[in-house]
Amino acid sequence: MFTIFIRFVAALAVIVSIVENTAVARADHGTPPSVSSQNPRPPRVPDPQPLDIPALNIPPASSLGVQFVHVATAANINAHTTLIDHPLTNGNPNAIIIVTENRTPGGVGGATDLGHIGVFYNGGQWGIYHENLAAMPLGTAFNVIIPTAGTGVFVQTANASANSTIIDNPLTNDNPNAIVFVTPNFNPGNVGGTNANFPISVLYNNILNKWVIFDQNGGAMSVNTAFNVFVLTAGTGVFVHQAIAGNTSANSTTIDNPLTNGHPNAIVFVTPNFNPGGVGGTLNEHHIALFYNGSKWEIYNQDAVAIPVNAAFNVLVLVPSSDIFVSTGATIDNALTNGHSNAIVFTTLNFNPGGVGGTINNHNIGVFYNGSKSIIFNQDNGAMLPNAAFNVLVPNPDTSVFVHTATAANTSASDTTIDYPLTNGNPNAIILVTPNYNPGGVGGTLDNHPIGVYYIGGKWRIRNQDFLAMPVGAAFNVSVPTTGAGVGVFVHSATAGNSGANLTFIDNPLTNGNPNAIILVTPNYDPGNICGCVPANFPIGVGYDSTTNRWVIFSQNGAPDTMPVGAAFNVYAFGNYKQLYLPLVLR
Repeated sequence: MFTIFIRFVAALAVIVSIVENTAVARADHGTPPSVSSQNPRPPRVPDPQPLDIPALNIPPASSLGVQFVHVATAANINAHTTLIDHPLTNGNPNAIIIVTENRTPGGVGGATDLGHIGVFYNGGQWGIYHENLAAMPLGTAFNVIIPTAGTGVFVQTANASANSTIIDNPLTNDNPNAIVFVTPNFNPGNVGGTNANFPISVLYNNILNKWVIFDQNGGAMSVNTAFNVFVLTAGTGVFVHQAIAGNTSANSTTIDNPLTNGHPNAIVFVTPNFNPGGVGGTLNEHHIALFYNGSKWEIYNQDAVAIPVNAAFNVLVLVPSSDIFVSTGATIDNALTNGHSNAIVFTTLNFNPGGVGGTINNHNIGVFYNGSKSIIFNQDNGAMLPNAAFNVLVPNPDTSVFVHTATAANTSASDTTIDYPLTNGNPNAIILVTPNYNPGGVGGTLDNHPIGVYYIGGKWRIRNQDFLAMPVGAAFNVSVPTTGAGVGVFVHSATAGNSGANLTFIDNPLTNGNPNAIILVTPNYDPGNICGCVPANFPIGVGYDSTTNRWVIFSQNGAPDTMPVGAAFNVYAFGNYKQLYLPLVLR
């Protein structure tokens, strides 16, 4: 029998000293609610210890560029093209984009696509298109990276009609071990337009001591054929994969690397390399893509033709980096978010980090980027108390993490529909959502409503739980996390037995008796598509009850909004934060 909270005045009653069943008032944030109990008060938990979180010792994944998975949907396909909607590329004809086709993003099957691909600028957005102008199949997915500007990021343009174009760059000249990634660019700077409808590769010319991009079919590429180029140095996550008898079967060759093995959400980039280190040389004149076989990633020829032994490929997979922590105050100060306008951040109010103190923030919150840092803000512009604390998750930017924007095409009434491989057709997906006012630091749309997620018609939706209209342009950070060491991902439902007044108790081994657990929560209107359909129409928070040694999810509105039986919440609970720095891939 656990203690039930009877009323909520101005602050959550999870931190309350009980002396003969009398609540002791706090001087700073009002009077906690009273508590009734039929059992003696349990022993007080030990005083919480400071969060002993070591400094990051790995480079942020975002340091090489911004990566994401782009999926061709009915809303973004136009004939042979699928349009990318991203703040770094929208309105930017000089953006440089590297693309690799991904047959199974997140380990989920997608569309087979036989056409050679490139990118082009349509006057406002960049698109991925078929060089042969064949229709773009619905569901085709692409790994995309927008590299951070530098000497090794440039456009290479053919100035003569030949089957190759010679790269002249200080990072590649006299360097047979350079790792070069290439994507055809139809019209760099929105000028001209030349197709590259052939299988491309790079090779090192031992006479010129330079790298070249060439047509593996041996044909002559047209003058002004252009390519986006990204040059890296071999190291962790940057390597050459070679097809050998032991890793090749029929039309595929298996990558064996700890950054990709067992990680279906890894985002991998591949370019054929004719002669790694300037040695040998093997052609593979076919359109390649990636797929996940259940344990490892494979490079395969989509036309089902066998990959020849010794065919080689430059491979890039970003070193994972993620963090979870408590932020006191609105400004997030973290290496993964500072200076990174495209960092994807999730947050939930934490009433009393470590089981100490207690501050509410009875507002609908979101995050925005102020030009240098990510900020947690109240969407009604209400003042935030300086001691307000928030659990913050900055996950590894892999396939399971993305930004969803409400558009006229995907929005109806209070809902905006997510169209993504990891969530489509999956009523049991557990989704975390945080409103993002200005993804990439661009624009800005408020959504001052309590939000939740809802599954219907084979897809998940983000819903304003007061059922008021979803504004077009509202954006949301979305994560589809999976469990791992020290991580719990589950749905918590409020029942008559675990709820009282304005809160509901979580019962989980990662959080019970652990005041330093870090919990993030998103209301789930209809878990499992069984039509529980109970909205949590209020700003939510979490707090630690030192009487029952359990965490609670609560309505910050207090007494006016009781916790409805049947309300459900997607929960991400982290019980052992030190393990996040190993580094962690959210699995």
